[in-house]
Amino acid sequence: MSDHPSSMVERVVLILGILERSSEPLTLGQISARSGLPRSSAHRILQQLVSARWLSRDDNEYGLGLRMFEIGSVVVHRTRILGAAGPMLRELNAATGQVVHFAVLDQQDVVYLERIGGPFADALPSRVGGRFPAHCTAVGKVLLANAPRLVVEEYLRAGLRARTGRSIADPGALREALARTLDAGVAAECGEAVPGAACIAAPVFQAGTAVAAVSLCGPQRQILGGGLKVQVQWAAAEISRRLSTPVLSARARPVAVSR
Repeated sequence: MSDHPSSMVERVVLILGILERSSEPLTLGQISARSGLPRSSAHRILQQLVSARWLSRDDNEYGLGLRMFEIGSVVVHRTRILGAAGPMLRELNAATGQVVHFAVLDQQDVVYLERIGGPFADALPSRVGGRFPAHCTAVGKVLLANAPRLVVEEYLRAGLRARTGRSIADPGALREALARTLDAGVAAECGEAVPGAACIAAPVFQAGTAVAAVSLCGPQRQILGGGLKVQVQWAAAEISRRLSTPVLSARARPVAVSR
């Protein structure tokens, strides 16, 4: 078997699957025998996985490591957040006719967990699983505004990537924008991520921490002049309430909107 990346990935997946199915830690010899891999290859992969904390080693036995638990916990957490948000995101989209985004902050980017389209959807490059520089988006600004100061300073040290000519490129200007966002309770951006598009976003809280954000996006004149701030804030507040409730409501309260 060659050592090109795809075959290495297959070997890693094979070893992780063997350890997942085992009720107890396994030795190098057992892993080699069950996987059919040479001992030298299995040992090299095991050492790398231990270094990355994907596996743990106790004497001569290997088991799944803490990193596997951490990632699994993140997946469960984000799945619960999206489950709580789903009904409200659909209600918000139906009530406003605008594109709805639901995103989380991941280092220098926002990652979109959900996007529900509207007439303006084809003009936006966002997609589920896609990334954008956080400071260029309304969801990113509102999450940074509610993040600890150390998170913001680390973000600024990495540099500000521009998406358009209207993107904020100066650290001082971004600090001022985040202060205004925190004071207003919502963030807005106009042409900073996509020319001609605007978004307004509100934070979703869990146990006092901003864990995600909801936004409405569309043509500038409709988003910034349409009085949609209250709708976005209400949806975010309802999702926050649902995250603090052990059992989610079976029905979502309609989002009031005046046209």
